Amino acid sequence: MSTDTLSEVLRAVRLRGAVFLAVDASAPWVAEAPPARDIGPHIMPGVEHVIEYHVIASGSCWGGIVDETPLRLETGDIIVFPQGDAHAMSSSPGMRGAPDARGIASNFGAILVG
Repeated sequence: MSTDTLSEVLRAVRLRGAVFLAVDASAPWVAEAPPARDIGPHIMPGVEHVIEYHVIASGSCWGGIVDETPLRLETGDIIVFPQGDAHAMSSSPGMRGAPDARGIASNFGAILVG
């Protein structure tokens, strides 16, 4: 019996919870996330790791690790930051925001691993 890679990964990690939120924005906008180690305590005290991701439900945007070249993302794209890197999502490439660990927890989906 064969299994897909995602199923194998989910069996291997100990998921303690998940947070899913929707963001509806129009240009110009930017949301910059600090490193996940700064966000975790505001989502769930004691969490060991946060995997952040973004699903582009409609439209397009730019996203990527802070200080690296961002990627253009379109409807249906998913971008994942499995190591919890500081990253930015924006309406135009190169935009930067002021990361806020408490506020960011309410604007980004995350999988909590503990």
